[in-house]
Amino acid sequence: MNTKRSAAAQGAATPVRADAQRNAARVLAAARRAVASAGLDVSYHEIAREAGVGVGTVYRRFPERDQLMAAVLSDILTELTDTAHRALDCEDAWEGFSLLFTGLALRTAQNAGLSGSLDQHGGPAVAQQRNELVDLTRRVIERAQDQGRLRRDLPWQEVLRLTGAPAAQGCVLGVEPDPAHGHHFALTVLLDGLRTG
Repeated sequence: MNTKRSAAAQGAATPVRADAQRNAARVLAAARRAVASAGLDVSYHEIAREAGVGVGTVYRRFPERDQLMAAVLSDILTELTDTAHRALDCEDAWEGFSLLFTGLALRTAQNAGLSGSLDQHGGPAVAQQRNELVDLTRRVIERAQDQGRLRRDLPWQEVLRLTGAPAAQGCVLGVEPDPAHGHHFALTVLLDGLRTG
């Protein structure tokens, strides 16, 4: 009888754990969107509103702001690292390079201050993820260069730095960028300039 009560109690507890996991995922996704649009200074209240939960839920999941920022950065880096692995798995090195270059450029454009924030938030775990992504990116770039698909007159570090170019688009001499083209147009031009043949 005690065993039955124990099993029933465990069964009742399962939905609570599942709800907590779902809420944590919603908070993290909302935090990513909020950071992308408002920057790293976004408030817990804004994140809670974006997630559709109470602000207490955000604080319970991430009691310290550094924990939240580290989780956001780690989530972005995990996504980009997965893209880098897929890029290395591409038989065509240019296809792999284009995949990763585009992913890096779009994430940088969507998350203002991402590169700088990696140095200020997240601690050793985020630093390790960043280093892994940099190494994978180097391998993707050099593989495309070795196959003669990517111009060789630029070191891999400079090719990596070019992923930040679309994010730098802004008003020039009073002329605003054309929203109909945006980052994708800049990416097309950059990739065309990097490709050989």
